[in-house]
Amino acid sequence: MKKKFGRVIHLGIVVEDIHAAVEIYEKNFGITPWEISEHAEFFKDKIVNGQIGIDFASAIYRCDGYELELISPIGPSVYKDWLEEHGPGLHHVKFETEESYQDVLSMAKEISGRDPYIEMKFPDGTPIVAYADMQKETGLLVEISNE
Repeated sequence: MKKKFGRVIHLGIVVEDIHAAVEIYEKNFGITPWEISEHAEFFKDKIVNGQIGIDFASAIYRCDGYELELISPIGPSVYKDWLEEHGPGLHHVKFETEESYQDVLSMAKEISGRDPYIEMKFPDGTPIVAYADMQKETGLLVEISNE
């Protein structure tokens, strides 16, 4: 059987306070530098689960082809809902893969029977990213990028 996924290349973690979390990672773990965005401008006009725009603060640490992303919701959003329901912690994981966006999305739906937890698209409807809802089966939301 062909291996569909390789190493973990991205972890998305939802936190209440982006600056407090970054400070802990820097001071206590030595993880630095972070790219901090007070408002994720890229997503302001994107379609997220059928709604226009999503607002959140983010901090990204990149090292050796790996990303650690901290997400702090600003206002109503799927991230705020997640934080209220689950508290701070791991939100999504992205694996290295050569499979197409649509193939991974289809495989996830075939396994779980559920639509993605989050689908983000450009205003013209072109997919950007989706989080396949594999929580019941694997304990994870799996990020799928249309790269």
